[in-house]
Amino acid sequence: MQKLETERLVRKLAVLDNRTVNDGVVDAWHELVGHLTYTVAELALRKARQDASINWVEPKHVLAKAHDAAKELNDEATRLARQAEENGTGAPEPKCAEHGLRITTCVECCKVIYRKSLELPADRLHSWCVGNVYEDAVF
Repeated sequence: MQKLETERLVRKLAVLDNRTVNDGVVDAWHELVGHLTYTVAELALRKARQDASINWVEPKHVLAKAHDAAKELNDEATRLARQAEENGTGAPEPKCAEHGLRITTCVECCKVIYRKSLELPADRLHSWCVGNVYEDAVF
């Protein structure tokens, strides 16, 4: 996320707990949570603020909640994509040729794609998948 987005997160906290927000505080937070997307960080922050056992939210709390936040956001995106696919308004999710499963549910093929992602640049990975992993379909 951008440093300005990190500042926005810290300012959301400051509204509730009167913490000081300055360049040093924003820099420190950004160093620790800046690798997260803003959407994940914002949801993780909300989850940390809702946790009754956390009195003063720190970057470690946001990081601790980030996994659950990312999973929740991914699950919702998957649900919406499948709903759009069923309604005929979205593109169908590719299936793997070897197992006939949706690509996001086939663990073996996801491992193959992951290993290939270490070798290929992102802009060539999809083309490789179309030719080597996905069922024949038009993408």
